[in-house]
Amino acid sequence: MNIATLISYCTNDYRFIGKCIAEAGKFSDQIVIAVCDHFFDGTPENRGLLEWTYAEHPACRFVEFAYLPDRLYSRYHSLTPEDRDWSIYWAAATRYIGFHFLDADVDWVLFLDSDEIVEGEAFAEWFASPGFDAMRLAAWLYAVKPTLRMQRAVNLPLLVKKNTLVPSTLMNPLERIGAYLAHPGPKREEVVGRGGRPLVHHYSWTRTKEECYQKTRTWGHRHDADWPRLIEEAFDSHPKTRYFDAPHAFEEIAVPFFDPLSVTLPQGSPPRQSNILKIDDKMFFGKEIHALL
Repeated sequence: MNIATLISYCTNDYRFIGKCIAEAGKFSDQIVIAVCDHFFDGTPENRGLLEWTYAEHPACRFVEFAYLPDRLYSRYHSLTPEDRDWSIYWAAATRYIGFHFLDADVDWVLFLDSDEIVEGEAFAEWFASPGFDAMRLAAWLYAVKPTLRMQRAVNLPLLVKKNTLVPSTLMNPLERIGAYLAHPGPKREEVVGRGGRPLVHHYSWTRTKEECYQKTRTWGHRHDADWPRLIEEAFDSHPKTRYFDAPHAFEEIAVPFFDPLSVTLPQGSPPRQSNILKIDDKMFFGKEIHALL
């Protein structure tokens, strides 16, 4: 069973992408990384960090798509930047676009965000008998340091048998949840590995305070909460058990699986690489038509 990992990336997640790729490489036959040339609030991406990411991971296929200031990569959604769901649909489009660049012989697709780190060896062992056509994998969620873990895992990554997925279901405001709900099944949530342990670590909030602010200014869910208040509360020096209005309390663990804060940002000019495919909406429309023929 060939499996591809499709990673949604922006340079806000540079600290995570190397570990994300390294672990996915332990079980993936193909790794495709889809990235927009702008953040989803319309500001330009960090071009230097993008080029460093490309240079450091030459075995991956990067698909960099151009941001459109007035429309989406969809013939069926007529949103504008004033719509509340504008940024959400751009996040969804990242997966939709990347899906069209998977190898023809791929049997399964794992949809990851770049701050979601799979335990590669444990996943490979479990994947020998997945059991369902679509699954949402349980993931540990971390707060402001890699030892501060939510007590109960949450559903995050989507694993799906490629020939059972209707690509258009990826283009919805519920993103991976929506694609899962639209899938006819058989399917299951809260999927764990052998021994009942989650296979994924989600480091969404394991960042410096400024990096948390940058994330919430530019990501698809920037309208979902009062992020400045939640960030300030999370970095407050007083001990607490709840962070970022997560649904469950957090606890300290002794040994982190991975420490993103130990990753340093590169300096200087990166070498040029040839593993990037840059596309715009006209080029992608041709790809969509070819897939329908």
